Amino acid sequence: MKHRLHILIVMVVGIALHLQAAPPVPLALGVTYNRATKHHQNGWGMKLQADLGSRLRLEPELMYFAEHHQVTTLNLSLNLHWRIPLFDHFGIYPLAGLNYSHWGYEGPNASRLGMNVGCGAEYRFMRALSGFTEVRMQLVSHESQPIFTFGLKYHFQ
Repeated sequence: MKHRLHILIVMVVGIALHLQAAPPVPLALGVTYNRATKHHQNGWGMKLQADLGSRLRLEPELMYFAEHHQVTTLNLSLNLHWRIPLFDHFGIYPLAGLNYSHWGYEGPNASRLGMNVGCGAEYRFMRALSGFTEVRMQLVSHESQPIFTFGLKYHFQ
């Protein structure tokens, strides 16, 4: 499981660096701290964001939740954000997307497809760095839960 996780991280960073060399699409790479409520898990994540216009943003995301009560979780998501600027450096966004969740239990493992629905807020500290927070409802059969996220993003110029 850890080997697959390392491969996914290297792939996300590699794609970000490759796409950064071709600047037609503004990109951002973020790291996150996540809290999943169903199994009371703390985790971390990575996300790559690509602007699709002035308001839309596409975001593949990877979240890994550490073991708690013999359960580990890996979430892969593809979300779409609709940005709503409120001030010069501050905005909010609703988000919606698809997710794939994999739970590692003491016994048999489980995997399911689901949806994400939520919202977030972002503050740009400087030209290349911003902080954000999100809350989303992860809708997955028998495992639906709210997930709270805090993170930092680097914006490629």
